Amino acid sequence: MTRCLLPFMLAAGLAGCSVFDSDPLGDARAAFETQDYMAARDLAAAVLEADASDAPALELMARIHLAMGQGADAIAALDRLEVAGDAPGDTDLLRAEALLQTGETSDALALIEDDQAAEAWRLRALAARQANDIPAAARAFARGRNAEGDKTRLYPAEASFHLDTADLAAAGEAVALANDVAPDRVETLFVTARLAQAQGDQVLALAKYLRIIEKTPLDRPALLGAIAASEHTGQPGITRHLIAYGAETRPFDSEFIYQTARVDAWDGNWEAVRERMQAHEAELENHGSARLLYAEALLNLGQVETARAMASPVLARRRDAEAERLRQALEAAS
Repeated sequence: MTRCLLPFMLAAGLAGCSVFDSDPLGDARAAFETQDYMAARDLAAAVLEADASDAPALELMARIHLAMGQGADAIAALDRLEVAGDAPGDTDLLRAEALLQTGETSDALALIEDDQAAEAWRLRALAARQANDIPAAARAFARGRNAEGDKTRLYPAEASFHLDTADLAAAGEAVALANDVAPDRVETLFVTARLAQAQGDQVLALAKYLRIIEKTPLDRPALLGAIAASEHTGQPGITRHLIAYGAETRPFDSEFIYQTARVDAWDGNWEAVRERMQAHEAELENHGSARLLYAEALLNLGQVETARAMASPVLARRRDAEAERLRQALEAAS
């Protein structure tokens, strides 16, 4: 089933990875620009394997690590650049973001204390979010809008902030600005999809999520978003393909173990659900929806009391439709 979907999803990733390429650093930069960070990392690593002191490759690797949320690795690369005397002009911004990723907020803010550019305000906003200071984050994003400099990353970050605080009007404004500046960047596509979902436009959300997967085939949040959106649009074929693709590319990911069990449940194969859940019970212990599905499988297999014991901790704290449906089924079976 996944074979017909994989070429579509992997096309972008394969495009920059030809074995006949003769410029690994150029290819790494190209992959970075298209946001295929895993390919960029591997290509830059090959350059550094040949010459561990290659300054352009070290700088690129630092930026790749930042893009992947690997702050400690980014700091290590920046340290090597500084020792060699090849630190890039935006070293303080790069190091500040890396420090934010490693939880060293005070040190991060100290590095950009005098920087009034848009990127510095984005980092201040992120620091405020980490501290759960919503008003300070909003002020920092507002200052960033009026600041000088590149705002490619500011606008999607602001949109994400407003989506997280359920301010759809402000999110819509930030999403529009992000699309004006860089409509095909992953961050812009992602916040556009999230806003569309929040506004009930699941078709647009699905299109944006699929575009992210086309660009970066292993993007987990986009894949999960696409699964949810395709299900809401009533396209079970796409949903099944996406789940199968996720299970194939992330065989040990507990979320896709659960998603695959959902497919078994749709097919009425409750024994397969039980076996899958039982085999991964430890990994799924804190996954509420997986526990409810496991309980539903046990219920359908006639193990009512075991199902009740499995579901009870989740039902005690959840009142959503999924939990209510199982609660009623258990009551009916009593």
